[in-house]
Amino acid sequence: MSEATARPGLNGAWLAHAGEVAQWTVLLLGWLWLGEQGMRLGWSVASGVLAVAVWWAARIVCRGSGWAFQSASSVMGACGLLTACGVWLPELLARPAAAHAGLLVLAVVWGLWSALIETRTQVSTFQMGRVAWHPLVAAGLVSGAWRMPGSDTAAPWGVSLLLALCAALVYVRDRHRNGRASACRGQRAGLQTWLAPSAMGLMMGTLWLGNVWCAGLGWSTEQMVAVHLALMAGLPTLIGLVLRGASRFSESSEPLSSDQLTHASLGLLCLGAIMGLGNSAASSVLAMLLPSLGWAVHCNRHRSPVGGALMRSYATRGMALLMGPVLLVGVGLASPLQGPVAVQLALAVLGALAAWQASALWWRTHTRWRQSALLAIQR
Repeated sequence: MSEATARPGLNGAWLAHAGEVAQWTVLLLGWLWLGEQGMRLGWSVASGVLAVAVWWAARIVCRGSGWAFQSASSVMGACGLLTACGVWLPELLARPAAAHAGLLVLAVVWGLWSALIETRTQVSTFQMGRVAWHPLVAAGLVSGAWRMPGSDTAAPWGVSLLLALCAALVYVRDRHRNGRASACRGQRAGLQTWLAPSAMGLMMGTLWLGNVWCAGLGWSTEQMVAVHLALMAGLPTLIGLVLRGASRFSESSEPLSSDQLTHASLGLLCLGAIMGLGNSAASSVLAMLLPSLGWAVHCNRHRSPVGGALMRSYATRGMALLMGPVLLVGVGLASPLQGPVAVQLALAVLGALAAWQASALWWRTHTRWRQSALLAIQR
């Protein structure tokens, strides 16, 4: 997210790696735990996905804002501790309406904390070493906290302790970093920057819907959680290894450009949308796998925006909200009547936008290449 490109020194390397694991842990737990609580409380509004949508919206609105850059490290630490303690709030409130309200308040605080972490991160996970192992470790920690031995799924002990540890790590990392970032590249990115995260978020946000296609495959709850964690945390690491191996053994020994990875990510989103329109088990698996591959490719691309003119910050945030939290709430509202078709149509919309954006980027690239060729001939 930030403009800073300096890597941490040897003395702070362990803190940078630990903070990166903590950042992925906070992200994965947000998708997993908030969605589970919304379904467990039996909320009839938007099929229980409203808490995830509120958390997602708070991240989008506050990420890259002046408040996120200028806040003191103590604010980040306080938001983390409030989140760690807030996971007990739905358990302590007896009435269902009060528990729902407490969950939404927790989602807002969690979203603000996540936005602070993402805004003030100076390096990318996929630029910190040869192997991006941080999301894999985070997925293991999240899985262990979600299923602590001797406790049921709803018990918040493991989640609360893990979030408290993450709060301490990101607070210390923020206090000891070398300078503050001053600008956020993703704040004025193009439409293509938000399509892959929206598709991945849509699949993570609908994890606990009882009538989505993953439930129709006959998987248990543990299997569905493991698959979704593998898609979001494992695929980016795997794709990173493949891209590094391909660049190492290629003749040019040059990594793929950001434009090439963007086109590949958009193409995978288009294919995933087409597969989502099928009714077979194979098409359902491909409808989950292909957009997740698009997300993994998106994670490994350079963070600077590519492909034509940038959008204004308010337009970028508006598009991100529409393609993310608003679309997720729409799926939650339509899911009781439409079933898996609601998710399929949402992914089809994202796939159509990806096809349109890929065509626009290709036309701009082709036009620039033709103009360069004509100038070279004239010279």
